[in-house]
Amino acid sequence: MARTGLRVATWNLLHGLDVRTGRINLAGVAADIDAMDVDLVALQEVDRGLPRTGRVDQVAELATALGWHGVFAPALLGDPQRGWTPGPGAGPDPGGPAYGVGLISRTPLLDVARCALPGGGHGRRGPEHVGRVLPGWDREPRAVLRARVGELTVATTHLSFQFWLSVRQLRVALGFAGRGPALLLGDLNLPTPALRVALARSGWSPSRAASTYPSWRPNMQLDHVVRRSVEACDVRVGPRGPSDHLPVSAVVAWA
Repeated sequence: MARTGLRVATWNLLHGLDVRTGRINLAGVAADIDAMDVDLVALQEVDRGLPRTGRVDQVAELATALGWHGVFAPALLGDPQRGWTPGPGAGPDPGGPAYGVGLISRTPLLDVARCALPGGGHGRRGPEHVGRVLPGWDREPRAVLRARVGELTVATTHLSFQFWLSVRQLRVALGFAGRGPALLLGDLNLPTPALRVALARSGWSPSRAASTYPSWRPNMQLDHVVRRSVEACDVRVGPRGPSDHLPVSAVVAWA
């Protein structure tokens, strides 16, 4: 018999920047998550100890505001607007300023692990690069974070904007999820048709939703609930919050 009643969500937070006001609005993010009535949220583009966001640990701040549990995985160490080194992957987290992905949950997150994804490297962004995507090359390190909630494995990641690299990273992330019922939640930077092709014959299925990006005029779904040996229903998009992405949520069940 399937176990039911767990609603999960994924949301690229744009480090809490409110695109409507140009200000950081983490309180607004917490309020929106509370209103969504979910049990677990996968977060992408979150900061830890960075000047642009008040030097706070955003995952810890959100978990505290909601009375939940939270874990963070640094994809890069340093400042993504200035210069960085790749995150530690499965190695010890040295702490300090970082940028990456996180999980927050009403119930404890068990067996937490993380790994680095292919691509990326040391980088530096000058004033001429701010607000621009450099064509043909993505130097941003990427990571996947994994935890267990009961018998369910949940992983989150934020993949490259380059198709050839994002597909390669996706395969590593799916393999990192291990065996048994599992979810991969995140901004996969793959529209639904491309994701379906990438997942063909993998045993994983995407949960189709409405468009999630950009939040003010959505025209594509980049944010996904991908599942293996898990059923999903009541897939929703929204509400619109501070970010340039809309959140996606779903009720999941597994045997």
